[in-house]
Order: sequence, then structure tokens, then C-alpha cells
Amino acid sequence: MSLVAGVASRGVGEAGVVGTLPDAVVTIAELVTRLGDPLILFVLVVAAYLLATRFDVAAPRMAAALALALGAFTLTLALKHAFALPRPPGAGADGYGFPSGHAIGSTVVYGALVALLPDRKRSAPLVAAVGTLVALIALSRVVIGVHYLVDVVVGVAVGLAFLAATLRLGPGVAPERVTVADARRVFVVALVVGLAGITVAVVRDTVVAVAAAGGGLAGWHLAADRVVATPDTTRRLVAALAVLPAVALLVPAVLDGGVSLPVTAGLAGGVVALLVALPGLAAG
Repeated sequence: MSLVAGVASRGVGEAGVVGTLPDAVVTIAELVTRLGDPLILFVLVVAAYLLATRFDVAAPRMAAALALALGAFTLTLALKHAFALPRPPGAGADGYGFPSGHAIGSTVVYGALVALLPDRKRSAPLVAAVGTLVALIALSRVVIGVHYLVDVVVGVAVGLAFLAATLRLGPGVAPERVTVADARRVFVVALVVGLAGITVAVVRDTVVAVAAAGGGLAGWHLAADRVVATPDTTRRLVAALAVLPAVALLVPAVLDGGVSLPVTAGLAGGVVALLVALPGLAAG
């Protein structure tokens, strides 16, 4: 049996177990799984970046976290299209099933937000809480029937490997200080992974992902010094709070397929570049 064929028939009887769970458990899982939705993760990491200095966290740290999130999204799409394996029967969800994007995304995003905090703000209880949250999100995908168990286990493993490898290439796994150049290298990784995804499948989601990663790199390259130099002012806070609801509304509109692919890619790249540069534009 080939590797792909083996992965395609990857169920281990979890569907039968899930079918016996009380409705209340499934309802809770449906709520928990939302914490791993790509839009939620993106808005969360954008908020962490825009509000970083308000919480006494250097902007390059959260810029690196944002770049890691973009890399997680591009990696997920590359792997899903490379394997092109279906979800469990009756899943009621679109897209391929292996590996779990929620597992990869939540592992990388929540893991990055903690790993890139200064030592004084990172604690063992916080790390344990984040680990538990990621595990619950991954498990929720199985409980609601949209993934096999192996999908989420591999997703978490891939997320951890990507997080560790990219941190080593960028700021390091336990950075005392994160520089502008460190964050730039993480954006480069996200773009390279996105380009790899394009070689696997040229479809709307992979094109949008690579455009977003490219926009993040361009925005950081052009505005990083100004972002770092801009003080934490009320104007900067107001700009951040004003843009977050707009991001939550704009991202689904960009992805819904209502406009041509070149326009969608341009919007994705432009929006991410603007978000990255925004703290530097809010001086004064």
C-alpha cells in the first residue's frame, strides 16, 4: 500500500466514538473550534501586532508572530493541495481534510504569541493554558466530524515543527531581543512557503496566501524602522481599534470569490502591507 493510499484510509474508528457523544459535547466543540478559525486567528494576531506597544511588547516581536501566522496559512494550503485527501464522509465542510488547518494554525499562532513574549511576560501556567487550548481546538475538529484523528495529530506536529524551525531562522526559540531583521526573515519564510504552495496548485486560496505573505514582507521592509520609532500614542491606539473591525469584515469579502483573482490578490497583498505599516503611519 502506498503512503498516500494509507493516509487516504486514515480513520481509526473515531467516527463511531464521536457518534455516541452527547449533543452538549458536540455543541461545546463547535464553539471551541471557532477559536482556530483562520479569520479569528488572523484578527487576533493583527490585534497583537497593532496593540503590542500598548502592552509593553516590542513591535518586532509581534511582527514576527504575524509573519508566522501568514506562514502557517500558506503551509496549510500547500500541504492540503499536495495530499488532496477528502474529509470524513458527511463532514459538511469544504476543502481537503489532511492535514488539519485549524490544528496547524492554532499551534503556530497561539504558540508564536507566547514564544515571542518577553521572558517577564511568559510563564509556565500561560504556556500550559495555550497548550491545552490548542489540544482542545484540535480535538474539537474530530468531535464535530470534519477531520480524522490523524489529521489533527499531524496538524499539531507540523505546526510545532514549522514554529520551531522558523523561530530558529528568525529571532530564535527563546529570543532576548527581536530585531527588525529577525522579523523580516520570518516574513521571507512565509513568502517562500507561499511560493511553494503556488507550485502545487494555482488556485484562489494559494494565490491569495502568497500575495498576503508578499504584502506583509513589503510592508515590513518599507515601514519597519518607522513602526519601531513611532511612540505609543492615543492616535496609534485609536487607529488600531478602528482598523480591527474593518479587517474582520474585509477578509471574508476578499476571499468570497466575487472579484477577479488578480484583484483579489492585489487586495490581499495591499491590505496586509497597510496593516503592517499602520503603526508607523499613525505617528503624531
